Amino acid sequence: MEYFRLYLITNFIMLCITSIMIFLGIHDIKHHRRNSIFIIVLAGLVISLSLFEILGIYFEEIKNIPATTVMSFFGYVIRPLCIVVFIILSKGEPKGLWRILFAVPLVVNFIIFIFAFIPGLKENVYYFALNDEGEVCFMGGLWRFSSHIVSGLYLIYFIYVSITRLKAKHISNAIIILVCSSLIVACVLVETFLNPGGDVHLLNTAIAVCLMFYYLFLYIESAKYDPLTGLFNRATYYQDFVKMERSATGLIQFDMNGLKYFNDVFGHEEGDKALITIAEVIKQRCNKHMYAYRLGGDEFIVIVDGPNEEAVNKIINEMKEDLANTKYSCSIGYAYRQNKGMTLDELTKEAEKNMYIAKEEFYKTSKIERRKASLNASSLD
Repeated sequence: MEYFRLYLITNFIMLCITSIMIFLGIHDIKHHRRNSIFIIVLAGLVISLSLFEILGIYFEEIKNIPATTVMSFFGYVIRPLCIVVFIILSKGEPKGLWRILFAVPLVVNFIIFIFAFIPGLKENVYYFALNDEGEVCFMGGLWRFSSHIVSGLYLIYFIYVSITRLKAKHISNAIIILVCSSLIVACVLVETFLNPGGDVHLLNTAIAVCLMFYYLFLYIESAKYDPLTGLFNRATYYQDFVKMERSATGLIQFDMNGLKYFNDVFGHEEGDKALITIAEVIKQRCNKHMYAYRLGGDEFIVIVDGPNEEAVNKIINEMKEDLANTKYSCSIGYAYRQNKGMTLDELTKEAEKNMYIAKEEFYKTSKIERRKASLNASSLD
């Protein structure tokens, strides 16, 4: 009972926050599956870490050395894992083969602390023994700092990702991640250098607080996106239009051909599927200098902020090739800022004019009446 009281007193705030996060994650899992799963996992890891810490204290008091060793092992392994899950939650993990390299420190840390159970090797990591007074004492080797080193490596990477994101137009994500990573770094430094006895554990609460703030950020951030396609919505477009008035180098406008046909003949579910497919094509081809939006209905627009005209034309041709592999098509209009005196409004009108030219060409070559309620399905294939 005394240990239960101690556990509640030292972890009450953390338990409140993580319990709320788990509830919110379960409640929201149908709408935001990926984020909800990682929020639940991270909250569960933080609670587990706190439980292993208090159980370690309990087993140390009753002089159960094997159980104390096991509790310490899980504590050392879970600490860097919590940071990794937070990085994944923030979509900061590397892609492709780099993802394997990203996991290496975590695996190495796990293997090192397995040595704590192997006679002859545990002296290099850590072990517990009874001293002359019959009390359990911690005996640590050089490799006991593995968890701190690995956590530090992931935190350095975390901060690096945050700083690189600051270069983008949408820097709110970068700022919140930078704040969270800085708080966790401060926590690790305090625990490492100002807590020689290892009696105070701050990481649990620090991660829980960061998780709460990041969830609130995700909730606020969701207002910027179109719920159907995942692209930025019209409101965000208007905000970015003002922010990129001087820096934007081009605009690409998209208008789906024959959305009314799919809605009238197959139902709105098929129409939604068409919009989602087109949005995916746009997202997959846009680079970090291109910002894609759904303005509403079957209208999409991309603000280009950097690449030259030749590079953008290549991307547009790739989009056309991708769309040709689907049963949907779009009329696309592109305008490039030829001189600094050209306003973004003028650029928009130019892109819109080119898009309507492309649309007229589509209906002319496909021999479809533009305003007809139902279209010939075979002509859209």
